[in-house]
Amino acid sequence: MRKATQLRLYLVAGFLPSFLMAMAFFVFILELVELFGNLWKYLSLNVPMSAVAKVLLLYAPTCISWALPLSLLFAVSYTLGSLYARNELVAVFGTGVSLASFTLPLIAIAALLSIAGYFWSDLVALPAYREKTSLTQKLLGQSTSLSNADVTVLAGKGSFVWHAAWYDEAAKSLTDVSVIGRDKEGSPVSRIEASSARFKDGMWLFSRVRRFALDDKGNWTETDYGSYSDPSLAEDPASFRNQNLDLGQLSVADLAQRAKFQKAAGLPWTATVAERNRRMAFSFAPLVVALLSTSIGGRYRKNVLLMSLLVSLVIATAYYIFQMIAMLFARTGLVDPAIGAWSPLIVFAALSALLYRMART
Repeated sequence: MRKATQLRLYLVAGFLPSFLMAMAFFVFILELVELFGNLWKYLSLNVPMSAVAKVLLLYAPTCISWALPLSLLFAVSYTLGSLYARNELVAVFGTGVSLASFTLPLIAIAALLSIAGYFWSDLVALPAYREKTSLTQKLLGQSTSLSNADVTVLAGKGSFVWHAAWYDEAAKSLTDVSVIGRDKEGSPVSRIEASSARFKDGMWLFSRVRRFALDDKGNWTETDYGSYSDPSLAEDPASFRNQNLDLGQLSVADLAQRAKFQKAAGLPWTATVAERNRRMAFSFAPLVVALLSTSIGGRYRKNVLLMSLLVSLVIATAYYIFQMIAMLFARTGLVDPAIGAWSPLIVFAALSALLYRMART
């Protein structure tokens, strides 16, 4: 028991420096990609270097989140590969310590990093990323508008169908708006046509209104109003906003609330649910890659550094391509959002289990 503990401590001592160096390397690469992607814009607009440095600093927490699985994959495979190249792994197995027992500290570290990574992403990386995005847009003279054109919203659990030619976010107003009231069977029972509407005191105030309604005999009657309001027509202005926002700037809790709101408003919601599931699935990625890397770490004894980096990049590329395709299917509704988000993780977890059974021990 004491010997096994000493061997595990020796493994962790060799793993930690490799992991920290890998994190620094991959974070640096991601920062360079971000820098050179906008470098010509910064130069053309004479953006101060201090402002560019602040952008990169705010981007660092996000880079850490993205680099964590890849760094863990590289560090574990490199550490085990180095032990095998020096015949130390063979000596470990000769003492009766199995691969599963020997690498248990690495799996435990990966599990802790998965938990920490979930909270890091929501509490640190996301706020910093939002600030970074806002600062970048300000430096580059870009803006994101929440106003929307030709917008249709299903409200009141299907009781009302709103349509407007234009929604102005700044004025909280609608132009060329119509509201159709429906009964429980979905048949129209009323219709409001207005030139404009403004949200005030928790409800919409319509201007230059023509209101049509069914009377007791089933005939349509028309009434004209200079202005008109109805407490039942209190749909949140957020329902009419431009929904093409960066979901990556929302926390898991915000994504859940947004999906609930979109479903209630009759807006497309699959992309939001898929992103929420992807975020949750990605938090388990460090644990899966640790299992995967422990199964392949002792398969090469030459060019360990090169092979570890190559294998890590190949596996990471395969995972992200698989995830990209699965998420595309999920966002477009071709597959269930949960299946699209979790399937890459499940497939690679199954692959790691298979390779683990085939690994030297």
